[in-house]
Amino acid sequence: MISGRTALYGVLGHPVGHSLSPAMHNAAFRELGIDAVYVALPVAPEALLEGMRGAHALGFQGLNVTVPHKQRAAEVCTHLDDVARLCGAANTLRRTSEGWEGFNTDAPACLALLQAAGVQRGARALLLGAGGAALAGAWALLGAGAEVMVAARRAEAADELCHRMLAGATGEQVARPVEWEDASGLAEGADVVVNATSIGLGGKSEALPPFRFHRGQTVVDFVYGETAFARVARESGATLVTGEQVLVRQGALAFTLWTGKPAPEAVMAAALRPSTPPP
Repeated sequence: MISGRTALYGVLGHPVGHSLSPAMHNAAFRELGIDAVYVALPVAPEALLEGMRGAHALGFQGLNVTVPHKQRAAEVCTHLDDVARLCGAANTLRRTSEGWEGFNTDAPACLALLQAAGVQRGARALLLGAGGAALAGAWALLGAGAEVMVAARRAEAADELCHRMLAGATGEQVARPVEWEDASGLAEGADVVVNATSIGLGGKSEALPPFRFHRGQTVVDFVYGETAFARVARESGATLVTGEQVLVRQGALAFTLWTGKPAPEAVMAAALRPSTPPP
């Protein structure tokens, strides 16, 4: 029952109608008996600052931030955690009296999933993309000890990502840009391939280059749903980390930041299944 005391949470994105976060977080609130509601908030890029200020003025206690706002949101926050500061991207915001405190829960979520998949130090990794999700993916891959190749449709964006991540690196970390046109061939020799582009998100008609995977590889898709990328990985026998797994893990970290309570991850994962788009 929503009342005048119900706490407000939401996700800012453009588009955001496809988001499964409302189903996931509302299921978690119900499970723990928390009087709160989580809604999708469509905000165009040019209105992001206004949207963040408006949500704060309306009393929202926490926000998630998705494509294409993660980097701009980090610039607007009054404080960032260490990971968000290094990545230059925030996907989780927590209310303070002064404004929004920004966190990056994508990056530690991805690192935990890579480690659970058995990715070893020295692994050769190909990262696709150079936006907010790719920054989190790069942090995770470097944290796992992988040598990272970054392919983006804009070559200068791949250069910038590598420079940012290595500027804050410790030890002998490796991240280098490669040509987008070479990505398919490089993927065959990689131990880990991470799709951190927005291609396929919300039914977009764009397509990734054709990839061939094989057993022994780990493939991560930040986009959820039965994407062509994920389907090829699954059919090849590669170890697939799905966008749903990333969504639940980062969402659980966000939930705990907001509420101070351990997140009911099994309940959150179960809430996604009825709403997952069919193949």
